[in-house]
Amino acid sequence: MISMPSSPCATAPTALAICNCKRARKRHEHGEYGTYKYHRCRCAPCKWANAEYNRLAKQHRSRREMVDADLVRARVAKLREAGITVLEMAELCAMSPKVLNYAVNGRGGRKPKKVQASTFRALNAIGFKDIASLDRPGGRPVNGDVSRSQVQSLYSFGWPSSMIAQRIGVSRHSIKALLAGQNITEAARAAIDSFYAEVRGTEPVLSTPSERAASTAARNRAIANGWTADTATDHEYARYSRAH
Repeated sequence: MISMPSSPCATAPTALAICNCKRARKRHEHGEYGTYKYHRCRCAPCKWANAEYNRLAKQHRSRREMVDADLVRARVAKLREAGITVLEMAELCAMSPKVLNYAVNGRGGRKPKKVQASTFRALNAIGFKDIASLDRPGGRPVNGDVSRSQVQSLYSFGWPSSMIAQRIGVSRHSIKALLAGQNITEAARAAIDSFYAEVRGTEPVLSTPSERAASTAARNRAIANGWTADTATDHEYARYSRAH
């Protein structure tokens, strides 16, 4: 049985690769990793040298810290609830969106079990100020959980939907729809957030009998549903305040 040449440039089965490097500091000899890599020699000594090189490289290679991928997926889901897209998360984390897409969806229908810990730490580092710094279109639909909890807290102080709607420049129907569980636009969310920060913990000024009646109805609804002054502050993203 005739063995294959030890190098692509070999002309006979027994021919060995010869170092013809012009810029090498020293000549590559057989039994060295350089001869295996650069001259593609596959003689026994060069194979042993390559195996030893890979063994040492693996031994001294720094291991990447990994975490459970479910933690990353849960964090991404939480940020999505706050109205942030995957592209915006990637921008805030200074990483490629493909990294997050892989962590969430995987490839070929198979989700990863582990991801790099640095990805998880970057997502956890996203704070309220980072979210507020994002430039978003005013008509973009966003999650209404935070705004809903803020309106519910305002109800507990006697702020009816009609007064809230008037102060923030939206229709009364929009406030009712929000309380019914629907989402809102980014512009409405920002307006509610700003108004809540302005009047939180205060009662409205009531000048007419109809305003007093509406305020009483708002308080009664808050009592009936268990809405209190702490409803908004208990929400994880209630302190999200957009910079104006």
